Amino acid sequence: MEYIIDSHFHFPSLLKRDPSYTIPQNLVGLEIGLNGGDLKERIDLVKNNKNIFLSVGAGPWVLDQKGFISVDCIIYKLEEDIKTYSADAVGEFGFDFYWNYGSEELQLELFNKQVTLAEKYSLAKIIHSRDADNQLLRNLNKIDDKTIMHCFSSSRCIAKPILERGSYFSFAGNVTYKANEHIREVAKFIPLDRLLVETDAPYLAPMPYRGKTSIPNMTDITIDFIASLRGISSKKLKEHIYNNFLNLMGNKISRVKRD
Repeated sequence: MEYIIDSHFHFPSLLKRDPSYTIPQNLVGLEIGLNGGDLKERIDLVKNNKNIFLSVGAGPWVLDQKGFISVDCIIYKLEEDIKTYSADAVGEFGFDFYWNYGSEELQLELFNKQVTLAEKYSLAKIIHSRDADNQLLRNLNKIDDKTIMHCFSSSRCIAKPILERGSYFSFAGNVTYKANEHIREVAKFIPLDRLLVETDAPYLAPMPYRGKTSIPNMTDITIDFIASLRGISSKKLKEHIYNNFLNLMGNKISRVKRD
């Protein structure tokens, strides 16, 4: 069976946009937490497919959500989900100064405490970074070979020191957008053994579907595009991406309890 590989997608958000969408049985990838305390809902959506891994995480947007009390309350929810169901990764979490959620101090606290949580349970980290290069570089010591830079969209000069820490880089459909030559340069620069692809579904559909609902099946478009950039076959690139993902997860199937 030909598999679909997608290192970052959001099924609850996808199903809100397209309630008729059916999860492909040949999908291998990582369904991503956004807010904390939502793992049971997400398990129920993918419980019949152990090739779908699941993370727990809270991005900086939680700092502006109604009902936010403290970073510690968010971390408590994340850890309770890990204790109850297990998890395959922590994320997505990180920095976002495009929207300026909360404050820089709170974003850093939320970041640091999720790094600690991932290290406590020996889990991979999925890092969100938007307009946050300086903060990211100030925290290079928290990036390692169990880190995914989600939807990487910074320049090669930012990628280089992160790559030296051993991180993986995941590219979404926006690598295909006309204005994003800087992302294409990084997609050519990253070694094959550190490269992943994602949809960020339901967001960031690749060309020619930009502006429409993104679905995991669309990673094949992104793989074909990056393979062409690098002058290699799509088959070879997909094999590398598949092996990279399973190496990072440290397992061929999800650890998360389905029952």
